[in-house]
Amino acid sequence: MCLTQKAKVLPPILHSNLTRSLRRACLLLALLLACHGLGWSQQCSDTQFIQRAYSDLLLRQPNAGEIAFYLAAVQSVGRQAVAASLRGSQEYSLNLIGGNPGVVAGFYQDFLGRNPSPSEAAATLALEPTTSDSTIIASLLGSSEYHSRATALNPAIADSNAELVNQMFLDLLGRNATASELILYDAQLASSVTPAAVANTILSSDEYSTKLIQQAYLRLLHRPPTQTEISAFLTPLKSDSRPEEDLLDVVAGAPEYCNETVKPPPVFVLVAPAETIDGLNSVTVPQNLGQLPAVQFGPVQAAADASVLGLQVSVTSDESTITSLNSEVTRLSDQISALQAMLASQTQLVTDLTNALFGAPAALDVAEAAQKDAQKRVSQAAADSGACTQLVLRAQRNLALGNAAVAAGQYSPAVKRYRFAYLLASDALKKEDCDESD
Repeated sequence: MCLTQKAKVLPPILHSNLTRSLRRACLLLALLLACHGLGWSQQCSDTQFIQRAYSDLLLRQPNAGEIAFYLAAVQSVGRQAVAASLRGSQEYSLNLIGGNPGVVAGFYQDFLGRNPSPSEAAATLALEPTTSDSTIIASLLGSSEYHSRATALNPAIADSNAELVNQMFLDLLGRNATASELILYDAQLASSVTPAAVANTILSSDEYSTKLIQQAYLRLLHRPPTQTEISAFLTPLKSDSRPEEDLLDVVAGAPEYCNETVKPPPVFVLVAPAETIDGLNSVTVPQNLGQLPAVQFGPVQAAADASVLGLQVSVTSDESTITSLNSEVTRLSDQISALQAMLASQTQLVTDLTNALFGAPAALDVAEAAQKDAQKRVSQAAADSGACTQLVLRAQRNLALGNAAVAAGQYSPAVKRYRFAYLLASDALKKEDCDESD
């Protein structure tokens, strides 16, 4: 990096242009320290701080020239001012808007699902130093392109305005809009309220500010904020024109951020975009930006601990094992069900044979069921002119004997007679044993 060129640009960022932002950031830091009494005694070195700040804010490691430049700066103006300088650089802004798609997803990828064109990236980059992120986001969400994308992503919603509102809630708050929210904003859009104005309303909500606080803590401290920390930041952020940037400055300057007991951030190995001039504040937009593949992860994910990747591999392996085990369990369960069905069938067969051989006591309902079956089969045999007459007569006599046994309350003998009548009638229909006598 050309330090002479950089030195011409950064002192105004460190001393003049960020004076108001640093005052706000110092106030927020004071609130945080007052609320929690943070007092880590073992701080990382200035070199470690610069390396970590580069990794978390710019998603890359600094070169030797950048470390040398910021070592002098951190000793003269402090760590929070250095974090503000990195965050106020064009490189940070290029990442933020999505003009560096080989590194991280930005506004264009998050809200329009595509890379910006070189002209769009240049125009948005020019807005970044003086225009709030909320204004830029609202402009994108108020475009017809965003409305078309919302329609495509919400096929279950019939109303066009409701599709737009629901997608805004998904993109800005990470959730679907409730029924009452859909009704409220649908009615506003149906009147004179613009989509950009609706987006601004959501962007100014406590819920959105809370989401910014949570993302900043996850990105820099690798932990979620407590409710007390959220409450301490919420009011100052709502009156801040650049809440996300100032919040990052505050957290990066807090003692917890670079304490030696905190696990160090990962070292990212990223492919730099084509045709980018070295220097934080002298970047150029890649001319083939529209053709570059757009990554799908944001800065919170990009700055997360690298151990997460190892955990994901482990979880994937475990899930594969669990899926395989579940398949085996399902197969065994099906096999057990089939064996149980077979066992039940065999048990019933044994019961039937036992009853037939040893004359197990029968109840009236069993006798009546046997009677019904025998009567039907004997009637069929009697009606068949080709049936064996001798067998039909024997079947009729056994049917009559069974009826007499039922009348006498002797159900087991009745069942035997009915079953014998059923078998004789069946044989008669088959024209078997016609010469057999009683």
